[in-house]
Amino acid sequence: MATQDDATTLSPELNTILSDLQHQHKAKRRKALEKFESVVFDDDKTLDKDYLTKILEYSKGRLVMCLSDVSEMNRITSASIILKFIQLSVMTEKHLIDIIPVTHHRLATVPIVEESEDARLLFINIIQALTTLFQAKMIPHMNDIVNILKEAVIDPSPEVRKAAAECVSSYARATREKFHMQSESLVKPLLKALHHQRFKNRIACINALGDILLYGDSKVIQDVSGPLARCAMDLPQVRLALVEIGGNLALDMPDRYSYWHRILPILLFGLRDDDVDVRHRAKELWRKVGGKYEEENEDHLKVDIEFDVAVHHYPPSEERPGVGCRMLVQRSLVHILPGLMTDLDDWQAGSRLQSAKLLTTLVLNADKGVTQYTEKILTGLYLAAGDKETNVVRQVLECSSYLGYFVEPATYLPLVLPRLCATGHGERTLSVLSALISSGQTDLLQPHFQEIIKAVYCEEVAFNSQTEHQSSLLQLLEGLLKNCNPSESSYELFNILLFIMSSSAEQENVDSALQILEILAQKTGHTEVKELFSRHTGIILEKSLSSASAWTEHNPHFLMFVGLLELAGEVLGHELKQLMSVLSACVGKKQDPFVALRCLSRLRGLLTREDQPLNSGDELHKWLPVIISDCVGSFLPWSGGRTAETLRTAAVACLASACQVSLSQQQGMAQELKKCLSLIPALLEDEAEDTRLFSCEVIYWTIMNYTQLIEVDIFHTMADKLVKRFDDVDQRVRLRAAHVLSTLFSNVPKNYDPEFNSARLLDLYGDVVIFLDDPDVKLQEAVVVALGKMGSVSPTLLIKILEEGAPKYRNFQYCHQLIESMKELKINMV
Repeated sequence: MATQDDATTLSPELNTILSDLQHQHKAKRRKALEKFESVVFDDDKTLDKDYLTKILEYSKGRLVMCLSDVSEMNRITSASIILKFIQLSVMTEKHLIDIIPVTHHRLATVPIVEESEDARLLFINIIQALTTLFQAKMIPHMNDIVNILKEAVIDPSPEVRKAAAECVSSYARATREKFHMQSESLVKPLLKALHHQRFKNRIACINALGDILLYGDSKVIQDVSGPLARCAMDLPQVRLALVEIGGNLALDMPDRYSYWHRILPILLFGLRDDDVDVRHRAKELWRKVGGKYEEENEDHLKVDIEFDVAVHHYPPSEERPGVGCRMLVQRSLVHILPGLMTDLDDWQAGSRLQSAKLLTTLVLNADKGVTQYTEKILTGLYLAAGDKETNVVRQVLECSSYLGYFVEPATYLPLVLPRLCATGHGERTLSVLSALISSGQTDLLQPHFQEIIKAVYCEEVAFNSQTEHQSSLLQLLEGLLKNCNPSESSYELFNILLFIMSSSAEQENVDSALQILEILAQKTGHTEVKELFSRHTGIILEKSLSSASAWTEHNPHFLMFVGLLELAGEVLGHELKQLMSVLSACVGKKQDPFVALRCLSRLRGLLTREDQPLNSGDELHKWLPVIISDCVGSFLPWSGGRTAETLRTAAVACLASACQVSLSQQQGMAQELKKCLSLIPALLEDEAEDTRLFSCEVIYWTIMNYTQLIEVDIFHTMADKLVKRFDDVDQRVRLRAAHVLSTLFSNVPKNYDPEFNSARLLDLYGDVVIFLDDPDVKLQEAVVVALGKMGSVSPTLLIKILEEGAPKYRNFQYCHQLIESMKELKINMV
């Protein structure tokens, strides 16, 4: 331990050093400072405060002067020496009068005199160390220190900023008795510094602002709360600091009862934070705040606390807050909601998401007390439900669901239902309503079920084909079926689901509608969906008949009718009379061509199904002729234009499918088909490839199922037209024509006389033989087969044609093959 003798021993050396501190050369002064530091803070003697105190007394004047030295290194070294004296508690209160003015001059003068970042950082560290050492004794110097910190918190150097913000916190705590007199002047600089790119600097600023509110003038929270709330979109470390400050303010801020609406959001943001640590800390602090509020207001809350009973209908994943937490939110909600509703429409997606999360937290904590604010909250939810960000929409729907736990349907339905048909964004209202209903109680919802269905069944809501609208509507229907008995409104629900299944462009919506239809069937006492179709198809067809002639492609009733054609299956076979009445009314030359086209396409699909749903009632033989006469026949004659061409193709395809159907009684169908056969030759030469192909199919199925219609004249006409199709541009048509020609000659009319018709046969054989040299190998093979069938009528004529032309053909092997087979056939015929 150093003694008085040690000080005396060093005095000559110190005098020399102190003398050199006043030397005109800065290098000499630097060396003197370095030597002073090494001599004074010798490890063996720094423990003797008396020794250091005397050294400080000898040197304080010179050291303070060096704080303003022109040399940066000299200023840094002298500041470092003074900082060490402070940290070793050698400084006394009387030295403040020497150090603080110099620091004020270097840092608080505008523009700032001190250019060195390192020196400025040391000056701030000196203020921090003095504050730590002298605490409330720093009050007399408050004006200078506050001016220093005002400039330092917006210093260009990040390290200086951070140190200054931390110093603000320390100084606020140390001078809490008088700090309110100067605290307001630090707010604006700190708010500027709050947006610094370094998160540690932002944390220091948040802590500083929190301490200003705790120990300074509370009214500045009006300026601070908004910027602090925006930090809820920052990094997890920053959000954790924000939650800590919010909790401290809610627990200890002197004037907190006047500013609950400003304090609570800062803490409550954290309750739905994505980071686990932030969320847990926010919950912990929130419980403490609620508990303290209960203690402070025990007399007023006595009844609420004593009669607080467990709620059975409550969000399953949430823990119910205590009475204190609920009362705090209920009493602050009126002040928080206006600003929060505005933030839900903020231009920043992050701000909208945080606002939606806060609204969810408020609803959950307000509990039953949220009822009186239902209308205002719903307005905000409608707005945010249409947000472009999925996360925001998801949060809004969660908030709506929570609202449904606390607000009864009798309260929110009069507010929601009128908006369904009155606004241009019905899907938003539907989304919110579906979330409300999904969390409702059956006994409270069931009395309003008819009212809800009546509102939903209006055309603007139930028959809207927009994808988003239908998705929202499906969610609503699913919630209704989950919580209510739909028996009384089965027809309306069936119609809505049928419309969605037939009009939606999104397969996901179609699948959802089918699933909900199954739920509806179960809820209404049916074992399968088919029974629902049996129950409602007849009524739908009956009601559709009155407007069928005026249908357009987007008409809801037309789309529902198409849905029945696609989905009703065998039920249609029992409603053929009404089905044909509707088809006859909507499919015709005068009706919308798109409607006719779609009906013909669906009708063809039904006729070609293996299970023959239209014949489930065994009455199709009565109505198939009606289909041909009323729906198909009018489109078969040629008409100009692309629309007419498309309809003609659809009509021929439908006719081919009708011919394919096996009927128990064919008389009526045969009569109608005979009328159409006269048009087939022209259709075989139609410009549309598909029309020509389906015309071949009509001939084929006529041969197979209505052989009696193939008379000699028709036989020759069809054969001529089919041979011409061998030269078609479409390979499908060429091959099909060859196959149908083979089938035709396999079913020659019974009264057919080959000798009498030899000239016609000779022409046919000659025309077909030519195609033995066709470049298409598949057609060559088909032609060989066709000639084999054709030759069975008159082998002699075909042998004659082949022998005459054999030398002309490249594929003479086919000729020889056919000649040999015809000779064998001729022998067998004899």
